[in-house]
Amino acid sequence: CGHSRRRRVLQQGPSGHLRSADEAPVPYANMSDGKAKVEGMGDTNEDSNNAATYLWKSTRVLGIILVYCAIGSQLSVVNKVVVTFIPLPNFILFCQFTATTLMLLLAHYTGMVEVEPLTWRIAGIYTPLVITFFALLYAGMEVMKYAPLETFITVKSMTPVLFSACEYLFLGRALPNWKSSLALVGIVFGAAAYVKVDAYASVKAYMFCGLFLVAAVSEGLVAKTTIEKVPLNNWSRSYNINILSMPLAMAQMLLAEEMLQMGDEKNEWSTKTITLLVASCVMGLGMSVATMWIREALSATSVSVVATCNKFISELVNWFIWNKHTTSDGLWAVLVIMVCGIFYEQAPLRVPGQGYVREEICPCLPRSWLGFTPKVRKTDGGAYGAI
Repeated sequence: CGHSRRRRVLQQGPSGHLRSADEAPVPYANMSDGKAKVEGMGDTNEDSNNAATYLWKSTRVLGIILVYCAIGSQLSVVNKVVVTFIPLPNFILFCQFTATTLMLLLAHYTGMVEVEPLTWRIAGIYTPLVITFFALLYAGMEVMKYAPLETFITVKSMTPVLFSACEYLFLGRALPNWKSSLALVGIVFGAAAYVKVDAYASVKAYMFCGLFLVAAVSEGLVAKTTIEKVPLNNWSRSYNINILSMPLAMAQMLLAEEMLQMGDEKNEWSTKTITLLVASCVMGLGMSVATMWIREALSATSVSVVATCNKFISELVNWFIWNKHTTSDGLWAVLVIMVCGIFYEQAPLRVPGQGYVREEICPCLPRSWLGFTPKVRKTDGGAYGAI
C-alpha cells in the first residue's frame, strides 16, 4: 500500500471515558515559561493529592472510632463487674487515676512518649474540665453500682439530645437535619420506654442519672474549649486530667468513708476481682487517650453518639457473662436507642470554620437581650441572622 497504516490507541481522558489518539491530542509539554509543564496533568495531580488526604483523614477518624469503641465497650462491662464485687466507686476511680498517671510518667521517663509537666497555668485552665470529668465518672460508677448496665446505657444515650441543643446555643453549630432529629426523637422514646419497664428502678439510681447528664453535657462542652486553649499532646492532656482528678477522688473517698469499708464482708477481694480492677486501670489509660483523640476528630454530639452506639457491644457481653441485667422488654428498649443513634449525623457549623464566638451564643434570642449590638452577617446562602 502507498501509505503506512496508523494504529488507533485508546486513552483515558480526565472524565474517565476512553478516547482514541486521533480524536484529541495527548497532553504535551509547554516550554513557554522556561519550565517543562505537562498541560492537563496539574488538576489530576491535585485531585489525587486531595483524594489521598481525604482518604488518610477518613481512615484516621475511622481508626480512632474503632479504638474508642473497642476500649470503651469493654471498660463499661469491667467497671460494672468490679463495682458489683467491690462497691467502692471512689476507691476504684482513685486506683484508675493513679495507675494512669504512673504509667504515663513511666512511659515519659523511658522515652516512649512525651508528657509535659503540670504547671499552675495548666492547672488553672484545666480545673473546670477536671471537675466535670470527675463528676461524670463518679456519677457513672454510682449508676452502675445501684442499677443494671442497661440503665447506664440508657441515661448515656440521652446525652446527644442535650448536646445537639447546647452546640446550637453555644458552639456555633446548626440544628440537626430531619433524619438526625428523628433519630434523636427515637432515642428519647426508647429511653422513656426503658424507664417504664425498668424493674430495678430506684430513686438513688435515677438521682445519679440526673447528675450524670448534667456532668456529661458540661464536660463535653468544656472539653472542646479547654483543648483549644492549651496546645498539648494527647498524652500530656491525659496526664494532667488524671493527676488533677486524684485529689478529688481521694476527698470523695474520705467523705464516703470508703476507707473504713475496705474490710466489709460485702467486698469480694478475690484474685479474679483484683485482676479485673488492674485491667480496668490499664484500660482506663487507653480510654483516656482515645477520648482525647476522638474529641479532636468529631464534635461533642458525634462523640456522645459514638459512645452510645459502642455500648451495643457492652450489652452483648453483659447479657452473656451473668444474670445481672435488665428484663427482655428493657433490652428491646435499649436496642431501639442504639439503632436510632446509628442514623444521627453531625450538624454543620452555621458559619464554616467558626465554632464558639461569644457574640453569637443563643442565636434564637435577639442580640439586644444579651447586650450585643444587632447586625446582620452575610453568607453564601444569604443573611445568617442578627448577631
